[in-house]
Amino acid sequence: MRLLRSVTSRLVFFYCLLLALLGGAFIVYTVLSFRHYARDTVTRPISVRIQVIWDMAQGSLDDPARLAGVMDRFATEAQDRFLRIRRGTHILYRSGDPADHSFSASKIPLMAPGPPHLLGNLLLSARVFSAPNGDQITIDSGQSYVLVEGLEDQLTALVFIGLPVLLLLAGIAGFILMQGALKPVEEMIKAAEAYSFRDPQKRLPLVGTDPRLEALGLALNRMLDRLDTAYVHVSRFSADAAHELRTPLTIIRGELELVMKEAAASPDLERAMSNALEEMNRLSGMVDSLITLSRMESLWGKQIHLVTLLPLAIETVEQMNLLSEEKGIILHKPQGDAAVAVNGDRDRLKQVLVNLIDNAIKYTLPGGDVRVTVAAAAGKAQIKVADTGIGIDPAQHVRVFDRFYRVSTDRGEAGAGLGLAIVRSICHAHGGTVTIESEMGRGSSFVVELPLAGAENDTTLK
Repeated sequence: MRLLRSVTSRLVFFYCLLLALLGGAFIVYTVLSFRHYARDTVTRPISVRIQVIWDMAQGSLDDPARLAGVMDRFATEAQDRFLRIRRGTHILYRSGDPADHSFSASKIPLMAPGPPHLLGNLLLSARVFSAPNGDQITIDSGQSYVLVEGLEDQLTALVFIGLPVLLLLAGIAGFILMQGALKPVEEMIKAAEAYSFRDPQKRLPLVGTDPRLEALGLALNRMLDRLDTAYVHVSRFSADAAHELRTPLTIIRGELELVMKEAAASPDLERAMSNALEEMNRLSGMVDSLITLSRMESLWGKQIHLVTLLPLAIETVEQMNLLSEEKGIILHKPQGDAAVAVNGDRDRLKQVLVNLIDNAIKYTLPGGDVRVTVAAAAGKAQIKVADTGIGIDPAQHVRVFDRFYRVSTDRGEAGAGLGLAIVRSICHAHGGTVTIESEMGRGSSFVVELPLAGAENDTTLK
């Protein structure tokens, strides 16, 4: 799900980035286009107006009163325009200040003839005409640009405010759409995470998915079918191989024991026979452990009962006291809450305790001690087996529960590497976990966590 959130966030980010780039380009284009259109709209009438003014004014240039009357028809001030007629520097007519007071008519400087250009808030143009008497008459005409600038500013503000709002709405909509589009993927991930060989027939859901996602789901389901088949073959092979090895190993061990009892041999041969018998016992133990692991599959769906952990721990410790005494190790009586109970297989849970305590005794030096405690915390039953042994290198913690993995040590007591694998398998079968806390030279602690028993005394292993 974290991956999906990451994918969704990235897609929405790039989606919004693309919208921002397109929106930015649209803003620039819109503002520049509007500015060009507005200026052109204001500029073209100025040129036309100058020509009309000249046509109407050229017969009244020598009569200021009549000229003023003619020019008043243009309502220059009311329309926020500017008009000035001059002969050289002598002003024949000049309009007053506009209604919007955007400029002062008396302060507009004389300018050379040319196309309209912006002078402050006034778009101004000048053109020279020749009177019948040969005089050069200049007509200055302009239009206030305040209204157009106001519209430009409003448009710019509108698009710059609207774009972030649009991006926000687009981002929210994109996120919702992406979540909806990736929901089938999320369901497939949940199903894949929940998949285990305890329920090998379970497959990824395909309902309502996109054709390509459906094709992916079908491919993954076919892969799960192949994995399930391979797992069944491997499990069956391990079980069959272990069963086939058990009988010849038992016969060979019996023959070696018989030879050692009845035949007189040299010390070297007797030592060799003893070593062979020891290795044979180790191989027999390995085979028994493999058979135990193969039988873990029989736990799935098995009816089990309420198991009180503290009495079980006390019983196990009492049975293993002889082993600890032989090695000079103190195995303390288990302590904890006598009411802590779980739903499980009593024999398998006892095997967990046996393996952990045996492991602790094996790697604890004489004079050390081993403690077993039972407690309940956060809805879990906890069994803790702690020793003061040689400890385990933190680099090996992630592999101590792997099958056939043996901790590196200078002591010659390493087993087959299956004891902790069996512990983990049994814990998982009961819906629990097993973890390790260890430090070199300071000892190790193995903590088993199992779901506390509910109101019912019977349950089914997952």
